[in-house]
Amino acid sequence: MSRSLAFLAGCLLSLNLFAAPVEIKGSRSCSKWMEEKRMAKSAQEMNKIPVLITRSWFLGYLSGRADASGRNFLKGTDSESIFLWLDNYCRANPDIDLDRGGIELARELMQMKGIKP
Repeated sequence: MSRSLAFLAGCLLSLNLFAAPVEIKGSRSCSKWMEEKRMAKSAQEMNKIPVLITRSWFLGYLSGRADASGRNFLKGTDSESIFLWLDNYCRANPDIDLDRGGIELARELMQMKGIKP
């Protein structure tokens, strides 16, 4: 019986090792996010649309991560705090994509709230 379990565990492990990474759609780089924010400070309404879209995307991405993980790490965290965190993260990491920032924020929120990953 233990041999069968070892075989099954090995199969599952090998599937996990060779699984293709998930492709994230709609993410952009932190430098692009910061550029959009600079452009949005101008008086033209059209320049604000990319910021609103990216903000919505980021909140949706985080919500999807929370739902998929079954861990409500967003509870009690307001959107403005999330965007402030994102701005600071992107200033420090301009070459990183926003989805990576979302992973980092999720980890940080779980740690802060005592939620096990």
